[in-house]
Amino acid sequence: MNFSLATDNPFNTTLISPDGRVVYRMETPTSSYAFTGTLTTTVSKVAPNGQNEGELGRVVWQSGKPGTVVAHGHELHIAKSKLWGSSRTFTALNGQSYKWSFDNGSSLMASNDSKQAPAATYTPSTRSNPGLLHFTPHGLTITGDVLVTFVCVEGERRNSQRKKTL
Repeated sequence: MNFSLATDNPFNTTLISPDGRVVYRMETPTSSYAFTGTLTTTVSKVAPNGQNEGELGRVVWQSGKPGTVVAHGHELHIAKSKLWGSSRTFTALNGQSYKWSFDNGSSLMASNDSKQAPAATYTPSTRSNPGLLHFTPHGLTITGDVLVTFVCVEGERRNSQRKKTL
């Protein structure tokens, strides 16, 4: 299933279903940063009436540190796959290991085993198309894990790219 990103920004966007309905929301209020030195991105499911139905998870950002991911109340540890590599691995709440890997702005989340079964792919926006987050049937069974880790790994990737251009 494909979800379009309303804005190609993992920190503040909504995911729109193929029928045009907002289904998920990612929000990062910046108002508390000056007081706490942290930002929190919250990922929520959106009810048909447009209200947040429930939190799926959150990523807590602290300056100079990797994001801390909490999905369904459990902290997920996201690690670099290799010392110099860009891919990230984590164990989902279903107990299975997954890996996010990156290629020219796109990313793939697949099982971190010999099958390497895809769970989700991300394609960034172009001038004529919005960013897309595609869930495979398997990925739909772990939607919260996919969304929260996507926010974390894509956010860290973008922050890293931004630092390289400064």
